[in-house]
Amino acid sequence: MLREYLEKIRMISPNARFFLVGGLFNGLGMSVFSLLFNLYLKDFGYSETAIGHILSAGALGAAVVAVPAAMIIERFHLKHVLILGTLLSSISYGLQVFFQDIQFILFFSFTATMFITVYRVSVAPFFMRNSTPAERIHLFSLSYAIMMFSQLLGFFLGGFLPKLTMGLGLAGSLTEAYRLSLYTSIFLTMISVIPFLSIEQRPVPRIKSRFAERIRRYNWGIILRLMIPKIFVGMGAGLVIPFMNLYFKIVFNLQAETIGIYFSILQVFMFFGMLAAPFLTRRFGMIKSIVLTELLSVPFMLTLALTHNLPLAVMAFILRGTLMNMNIPISSNFEMELVREADQPFTNAISMLAWNGAWTVSAHWGGRIIEEYSFSFSFYITIALYVISALTYYFFFKDK
Repeated sequence: MLREYLEKIRMISPNARFFLVGGLFNGLGMSVFSLLFNLYLKDFGYSETAIGHILSAGALGAAVVAVPAAMIIERFHLKHVLILGTLLSSISYGLQVFFQDIQFILFFSFTATMFITVYRVSVAPFFMRNSTPAERIHLFSLSYAIMMFSQLLGFFLGGFLPKLTMGLGLAGSLTEAYRLSLYTSIFLTMISVIPFLSIEQRPVPRIKSRFAERIRRYNWGIILRLMIPKIFVGMGAGLVIPFMNLYFKIVFNLQAETIGIYFSILQVFMFFGMLAAPFLTRRFGMIKSIVLTELLSVPFMLTLALTHNLPLAVMAFILRGTLMNMNIPISSNFEMELVREADQPFTNAISMLAWNGAWTVSAHWGGRIIEEYSFSFSFYITIALYVISALTYYFFFKDK
């Protein structure tokens, strides 16, 4: 296994290597932000319902820009897309923290996720253009594994940053400590621009076909079948995943540093899970691997809904996250292999639109469901949606 990975890594192009380095810093900063932002809002006085609306506004930004992002990618250097997406999203994330009025936070949550989505839509087409079939699945897996590793460092760092800033006398209150830590996360994200500047791109071919002609050209039969399971899993995830830090804070009364440690442990497991993806697909094939990992995560989601035992909840949290994220590089690679190269940016955009559109709706209601009912009720709904997603994936693509 290790020898094979080393052989494939040596085949990775310089462009892909520069992206992997930039992705490391991007993931590091974004993981610190994602860990602390909900806790910052809660400490500032916002309710779970308000936090859900803010998260939903961000998901809406991702859904709105997904298809235009694909059109941008077809016409501009991916290098420029990566750099501008990183810079503009970082500015918007910073303005979310700077302003305290919810209307401004909602607006900049929308723009931040909109710009970072332009960046994310470009990743899979970038890998397809800068790799060969021989090392491609390993490149996808390595990219997501590096993202997990960066999140491991970010969650660990983010858990201790507020306490560290207060200990150094840089912040007089927990809210101020959260705010300073969030600004630090944005600075870390912007470092990713440095390796992106080293990426070399060939001239972008001019697209002569009109927009309507390109829309008709896409394989909508494949695209629509890809969207449906994404919608179900995105809707289920949006109900609970953005609130997991609040789950540990409210249900078990944990502090940020402890939550950060648990999130970091999850990243360790996810890191090895991502690296195992090529071997999972060799054993079961892409579709069976996606379905299997989704269904195996369900018992652990049920455990989170039922238990009040902290060690059991942590174990379920880690194993559920590992299984669900193992299939991300597999499904991403599968979607790109399923369509023509010219259709890859648009297909990737539609996939993200399905996910983020569903996430927008469910995150909007997720906070209210938790506040009015319970975390358990959200978990039960998510379980049903995950099962439907797995079944639709299997029946739509079992012959591929």
